[in-house]
Amino acid sequence: MIKRFLAACLLVSSGITYAAETISIQFGASASQPNTAPYLKTIEIANKLQNKYEFVLEFKPGANGVLALKAMDQSPQNRLATVAPAFVENAKSGFINENDYVPVVTQGDACWAIITNIGETAKGIASLNGQKEITVGGTGFGNAAHITAIKVAEKYGIKVRYIVYKSNYDALVNMAGGQPINFLLERPANYRIFKEKNPNLQILGINCNKRSPLYPDVKTVKEQGFETPTIFFATVANVKMPAEKRKEITVILEQAQDKLGAQYFMETADMSPPQFGTPKQTAEDFFVNKVLQMKVLTHRYEKQINDAK
Repeated sequence: MIKRFLAACLLVSSGITYAAETISIQFGASASQPNTAPYLKTIEIANKLQNKYEFVLEFKPGANGVLALKAMDQSPQNRLATVAPAFVENAKSGFINENDYVPVVTQGDACWAIITNIGETAKGIASLNGQKEITVGGTGFGNAAHITAIKVAEKYGIKVRYIVYKSNYDALVNMAGGQPINFLLERPANYRIFKEKNPNLQILGINCNKRSPLYPDVKTVKEQGFETPTIFFATVANVKMPAEKRKEITVILEQAQDKLGAQYFMETADMSPPQFGTPKQTAEDFFVNKVLQMKVLTHRYEKQINDAK
């Protein structure tokens, strides 16, 4: 007993400390993206909840999230990476191997708005009936905005074109500036900013399972009779990270999200994490379901997606 006590005293007096292991989250977008704030707040809380891991965020924008995944793959034991619906298209195109990754935590669905300059908010998506063409602005062929437009066009017999932009926000800037696009998905908060100077912009629906607090009278896409994919955000690990370690990290990050609460995610980034839903979903169930949904839809509408290229 005396020997153990003396040994402990020596460790304290020598100033030896055991540093937490750094877990770097490779963020597949720029710092200006709306979901950056809740990510930063989540890891801030996670770092206060425990001292085993020190979470940090590193920005790796580019290639629709591929750069972030590749950066994680270089050090799979202590890195995570964010993914979005482009994960499915990237795997299909051979840029990544889907089986190399497993979900750790998710921010859930992005409750973004369908924005147009040819419809009417009061009539919703049905106001597009009679249009000859929908020109979509977004970040990649076959993504949530593209497939949403295809499903609307399918119902009303409208042709769909697609123009690729660096971000959905850039597409909104160009729509407000008079560029030839008339359909996109973006944050309701950003729509409100541009609507003030561009009264022709209209919001037709919310592409999520719940209405936006900013526009409670605007129905969700599902309420208007459309089953469309949502923009979702998740954090994955490489399968080479030990399973027990992944489970520990999942618990820590979800506890941090729980402390933030559903209202924070909706107000700061228009996000709806699955653990706040009814019934609650695990990150794994949410991710698997979203990936499967995108696979089914991109396969079903493969011809329309390719025709837009």
